[in-house]
Amino acid sequence: MKKLAIIALALSASAAFADRGGDRPSTPSPAPAASGPQINDPSIQATVLLNTAVINAASYGGEAVQNIATNAGNVEVDGAQLQLVGAKNSLIMNAALGGEARQNLASNVGNVEINAMSIQAVVAANSAIINKAGFRSTAVQNVSTNTSCSTCD
Repeated sequence: MKKLAIIALALSASAAFADRGGDRPSTPSPAPAASGPQINDPSIQATVLLNTAVINAASYGGEAVQNIATNAGNVEVDGAQLQLVGAKNSLIMNAALGGEARQNLASNVGNVEINAMSIQAVVAANSAIINKAGFRSTAVQNVSTNTSCSTCD
């Protein structure tokens, strides 16, 4: 049943994204190099996992950054956007042990500007979504969120 819900969400969102409308140019204008990536058309960022284990680890030197279905940094989105992370028997983990671990799932982090409809969803079943820093810690975890804090120093 949950699998059907994830598929239905993705399909309904895809249908909503299919109609671009006539008010946008058919050829996207390139973004200036200093401003970062620009997405002008409908965008789907999807990670669908079944018997899941996604691990990002650093160790004693620290700093582990994990982004799944996420816009991070200086990004502008002018088209409709779906960010979806689906997991079933899951463990999605981020650890740094020497300090500073950042994990973002279906999130917009940093200087991200969205000028259209946006759907952010994390669907997990028998799950554990873990973010751990350790030692001289900083641990930041974003799940289906928007934040302007990309490093949270």
